[in-house]
Amino acid sequence: MPLSEEPSRPSPADISPAVCRAGYLQFSGHRTFTNPSVQSRAFFWCKSGRGSFIVNGVEYPLNAQDLYLLPWNRNIRYQPDKADPMFTGHVHLVPNYTVGSQWIPNVPHQKGDEAFDSPDRSDVDWPGLDGVVHFKIKASDNIALLLDYIIRCFLRSKGSIESEARHLGSLLVGELMRLKSSDKLSNQNYPEELIRMVAHVEARYMRSITVAELADMIGRSRSHVLKLFRHHMGISAKHYIINRQLKQACELLLSTTRSIAEVGQAVGISDPYHFSKLFRRHMKVSPTAFRVNHGPIQLSSE
Repeated sequence: MPLSEEPSRPSPADISPAVCRAGYLQFSGHRTFTNPSVQSRAFFWCKSGRGSFIVNGVEYPLNAQDLYLLPWNRNIRYQPDKADPMFTGHVHLVPNYTVGSQWIPNVPHQKGDEAFDSPDRSDVDWPGLDGVVHFKIKASDNIALLLDYIIRCFLRSKGSIESEARHLGSLLVGELMRLKSSDKLSNQNYPEELIRMVAHVEARYMRSITVAELADMIGRSRSHVLKLFRHHMGISAKHYIINRQLKQACELLLSTTRSIAEVGQAVGISDPYHFSKLFRRHMKVSPTAFRVNHGPIQLSSE
């Protein structure tokens, strides 16, 4: 028999994740603050605005639709942009909260807080998800919808319903694993300038964004913007914007009874003739024919 054994990690069947804190926060551009030792694996979602945070001595940018998974027991300093401070959603997950222990719907942020270094709470080993992990998401992605749902549930109950918090924790871990394996969100290696522009298009495509607007946003030349999109996305910046508008137009054509003109206006193309011409050029079919061929019901001609 060995003289000593290292403590074993819990098996997946024994792990019980739980959401212990969640909410939204509109940062002030005139205030920075630090949490010295946060004991959770937090999902930090920048919904709009911008800024940065310093996690364990390393600074990370925050722009619209950035989602970060943050490490256990972290030191974090929040630095909102003074002109456009970030609006964020945050969900604190305890990866393993012992079943049957005292339920405390909160997360310690420093030594001396309730449940700090509690033996009932621990981190777990998620391969490939160590340290600070960054994803670029859309508001319509499953992970975004789930985070919003979890935040609303927590704000309603204040975390008092332990069974709900544990079910939500399990759902969140499952969605995290799907997110990790998803190729469509593996854009962490894109240049930061491109990520910012893509997020800008995602948030404002219905306002007829121009290439010049993107260039002004990152403080670079128009040719620099065109080079970034062509090199990394394989298409021009203008076509990227149009593709995003037409993608939303397709969704509206199939899920609403709006007229063709109303759909065009909703995606930032106010001239009905121009919208129909663009749609036919890129989709190889008219908006009306697309709706008739692919919609759940057949509508009369418009």
